[in-house]
Amino acid sequence: MAVAAFGLVATVGISGCAGSESDGADGAGAAGSTPKDKVLEAFTNHTKLSSAGYTLALNSTKADLQKISAAQPKTGGDDVITASDIKDFEQVLGGKLVVNQTAPDGQTFADMLKVSDLGADSLSLLKDPAKAQAAVKAQGSMAISAVLNDSSLVDFVTIDGVMYLRADAEKIATMSGLGSVSDAQALLGQLPPSIATPAKAALDGGWVSLDLIESLKVLNQQGVLDELPKEAVTPSIDPNRVQTLVDSLQAAVEADAQVTEVDGGDQGDGYRVTVPIKKIAAAVQDDLIAVFGQSTADGIKKSTGEIGENETVTVDLFLEDEKLSGLNIDLVQFLQKPVKDATLAVTVDIDPDAAPVKAPDGATVIDVKAILNTIPADTFAGMGAGL
Repeated sequence: MAVAAFGLVATVGISGCAGSESDGADGAGAAGSTPKDKVLEAFTNHTKLSSAGYTLALNSTKADLQKISAAQPKTGGDDVITASDIKDFEQVLGGKLVVNQTAPDGQTFADMLKVSDLGADSLSLLKDPAKAQAAVKAQGSMAISAVLNDSSLVDFVTIDGVMYLRADAEKIATMSGLGSVSDAQALLGQLPPSIATPAKAALDGGWVSLDLIESLKVLNQQGVLDELPKEAVTPSIDPNRVQTLVDSLQAAVEADAQVTEVDGGDQGDGYRVTVPIKKIAAAVQDDLIAVFGQSTADGIKKSTGEIGENETVTVDLFLEDEKLSGLNIDLVQFLQKPVKDATLAVTVDIDPDAAPVKAPDGATVIDVKAILNTIPADTFAGMGAGL
């Protein structure tokens, strides 16, 4: 729900409507002078960027989690926080997720936000490496790091159709209760070099890479993709309907969201965005059904009807130099029994000056062709019939 709430707020800036006059709810004034106008302008400025960084973290304490847990009904609902949950939360409190994103060369985030129809189902896309490469490049580049106590657990990078992965296998094994990776390392000698070499690099904490486009070429050459049933990989969602949904959501949020100034402290200028959930849900209900199919109509209408008339979601945004610098989503507001004096929130620090994503050096390549050569030729025969 927290992610959905930010998604609602984020749609405010998709169209680049900064500078338009705010509605009367935020007070009259020249374009760009009201809180809503300033937030719109910040989102628009963000979409003009070609690279940005985001650091996500969970803000709470063990004492707050225990207080929240004690206040929730003990009926076994989703809001019940067990002692095991609190222990898991404690580990997360020491971590963060660092995400860097870069738009394709010569483009901005605004270009990437446009929903486009590639004119082909996913199977034909897989069987056309050139078209697949164009689709992958259109998504830009991204780097994600899961960090715990200032030590990286997992690093993932995707750039120009190549995926890179690095993990602290020893620490992950210890945290998950699996013990040591030494047993897995001992088995490497029994594997063919095409598998053992990248596996050893991964277990030793090194980078491994996989070229998706080259892998598609190999899979096509080997006839593996010919065995896939078309209906299993054809998307059921129409991109044009998705665009209509985005447009409706954007218009509803821009019209009905209320924006007020709050104290931003050392995070910059603060603004609280309040979104009326039922009104927004009703505005996009028909578009949601169009996207996901008539079979979902009853469920979507029921969900909309269950939303309280006055139910809202609030998100705090922070701006510096007319750019987004952070946000705070209070998770307590989503609980069945909110606790006013307890903190449980997702914070996001935004770096609008982040360097472009770059490919890591020294990665061990996963050779898909060599791996397939170790597999019997008839392994994939009849695969389509079995799916």
